[in-house]
Order: sequence, then structure tokens, then C-alpha cells
Amino acid sequence: MWKGRAKVIMALLMWNVVCSSASATENGLMTYPNGVNTVLNGVLPKPGDTRFYNYSQYYIANTFVGDDGASLIPDFKVSVFAEAPRIVHTWGKGLGPFSLASGIIVPVLHVSLDVAGTNSKKTGLGDIILQPLFIGYSNSKHTFFAFAVTDVGVPTGAYSRNRAANTGVNYYSFWPNVDLTWFPTRNWEASVSALAEFHTKNAATDYQSGAVAEVDYHVGYSIRHDLQLGVQGYFIRQFSDDKVGGAKFFNGFRGRANAVGPQLRYDLKPGVGFVLKFQKEFQVENRARGQKIWIQFSAPL
Repeated sequence: MWKGRAKVIMALLMWNVVCSSASATENGLMTYPNGVNTVLNGVLPKPGDTRFYNYSQYYIANTFVGDDGASLIPDFKVSVFAEAPRIVHTWGKGLGPFSLASGIIVPVLHVSLDVAGTNSKKTGLGDIILQPLFIGYSNSKHTFFAFAVTDVGVPTGAYSRNRAANTGVNYYSFWPNVDLTWFPTRNWEASVSALAEFHTKNAATDYQSGAVAEVDYHVGYSIRHDLQLGVQGYFIRQFSDDKVGGAKFFNGFRGRANAVGPQLRYDLKPGVGFVLKFQKEFQVENRARGQKIWIQFSAPL
């Protein structure tokens, strides 16, 4: 027989489960696509240029763990395939070392969820992510790049409290973030993205997800001018409580996770390239524990 809290968690999951990619479960997880920013994190298009990015991700998890790291929900399995095109345009001619840019991400997802012998599937538009204003910086030697932006997750994806698998989360999210890339030598790259994500309440379930901090990181070495190998991953820490009806949900149901994996970047020609990477999650609490494969592509428009 399940523990009392597992029954409640199960009920909440049956209202709304969407994992990783462009959205996530209500229980303290994130709208931010965990681990996406591991490629030239702080680099924006040159002033006046527009760049196209595409993110393809497959995520699978066979365990939903509690705060002790043990399986919390029986017969749990979720898989998500996401295709997320993104466009970023840098405005004007720049202001010395500074630049201004804007972007948009429009994800499409296929979500399949198995819980306690039942299956739910949904395919469709996810929650669109707006990036209204990047403030970018590059030093004169072009060895250090950075930008700051507040992304906005808009609840455009399909959602029903009576369906387990959804492609949207039914609330707004806001994540101020700072992204940095440093080239200490010609062949080495170190990149990091740091953010905090805040959520509005899900009006359908009266569930308020807690705020979450994340760091995405990457260290890479170019063995040729067109081929880079690296190690990347992310750290997730929830720093405020989940609430239902204004009251703390159990112990706050604060989620956490780490992930690490290899990355390969190949440049087809200058300015055009793709990335293949793998991420395995570990030391997970109060969320699904799984692994991801990404294929990312970028080219100028």
C-alpha cells in the first residue's frame, strides 16, 4: 500500500505531468529546458544579424523519486520528444562592447506517461518562450562573451487537469539569467548559464510551484578547428516551497538534481554547426530521474 503522501502526489500528477524539454511537472520542477545551454552560452549574433537554432531532445525516466532518493510512484515511466526552433536577432550596430537582441522559442512536444498501469499521451504545441531583451557584452579580444535576459514562459501549450500528459503547464514562468563564455586559449572553451525561475499559480489545480535555481555548464577542447569535445551538465536546486491552496505541500517538496555527460560539436562551416550531447541525472530528489539525448543545430539567417 502506498504512503499517504504518495497518494496525493499521484493525484497531482494525474492533473498535470509534463517532463523536461520545454515544460515540467508541477511538483517543484521547471519550465526551463534543463541542460539546454551548454554551447557558446554567452555568445549572441553579431549586431544586425539573425540566427536560427533548433533543439531536438529525447528524454526518458523510469523513476519518480522522493526526498530520500527512493522511488515514490509505482510503475512510473515518462518519455518526451521535443522539437524547439528558436530565432534570435541582434539589433542595430551595437553600443561599443554592448549589444541588444531579442528572441523567441516555439516548442512542439510528444509526451507519453505511464503511472500505476495507466497511459496518457499528448502531442502538440508547448509553452512558447519569449526572450524580449538580451543585453550582450564582448571584450575587445573576443575571448569573453556575456549577456543577461529575463525569459518568459507563456502558457500556450495544451493543458487539462483531467489528463496526465500535457504539453503545457498552465502557468507563466519568469527566469532572469546570466550566460557567459570564456576562451582562455584558442582551443579551450568554458561556458556557464545561471538562472532562477519563478512561477505563477496554476489556477486549475491551485498549485504554486516553488522557485528553482539552475546552473548549466560546459568545458570543451577543440581537437581540430571544426571539432570540439567536451563535458557538460547542470545543477538544479529548488529554494522555496511548493504550495497547494496557499499551504506548504508536505515538506515543501523541494526538487534537486545533478546531471553530467559528454558533448561533441562539429562545425560544417564557419557559423554553421551542430551538437550531439548526452546527460544522465543523479542525486535526484522529488522529481523524475532520467537521461537525455540532444541534437542542436545553429546557422545564420
